[in-house]
Amino acid sequence: MMEMAVTDSLRQLAYAQAAAFVQTLDGRDPVALQRDWGLSPAVADEVFEMLDSYFAASQALSLPPLAQAFVPGKGGRPGVDVYATDAGALGLECRLLADGKPGEAILHLEMSGHDGALRLHYQYIGS
Repeated sequence: MMEMAVTDSLRQLAYAQAAAFVQTLDGRDPVALQRDWGLSPAVADEVFEMLDSYFAASQALSLPPLAQAFVPGKGGRPGVDVYATDAGALGLECRLLADGKPGEAILHLEMSGHDGALRLHYQYIGS
C-alpha cells in the first residue's frame, strides 16, 4: 500500500468529512451515526458514553474552524492534525470544541480510499 501524501486538498477533504462526522456527534443521535457513518449500534452507544464523560448534553460540539484548524496551537499541535499512517491510510486527530472552546477530548479518525473517494472510519475518543 502506498503512503498517502498529505496535500492541502486532501487535508481539506479530510477536514470536511471530519466536520460532518462531528456535526452528527453534535446531534447526539446514535441512529444517525449508524446510518450515515456505518457504526455498529454498540460502537455508536460507546461514542456517546465517551462524549458524555467529556461534555454536557447541552454543549454544542464542533471542530476548530477551517481557517485555524491546521495552525499549531499550544504545545505545537494543530486543532486538526492530518497525517499519513504506516498502513497507507490518513490519520486524523481532532480536538473537539464545546460551545466554541477547546476541550480535553480528541477525536481519532482514519480515512482510507483512493481516487478522491475517501471513507471516514471512527477510531476512538481520548484525551
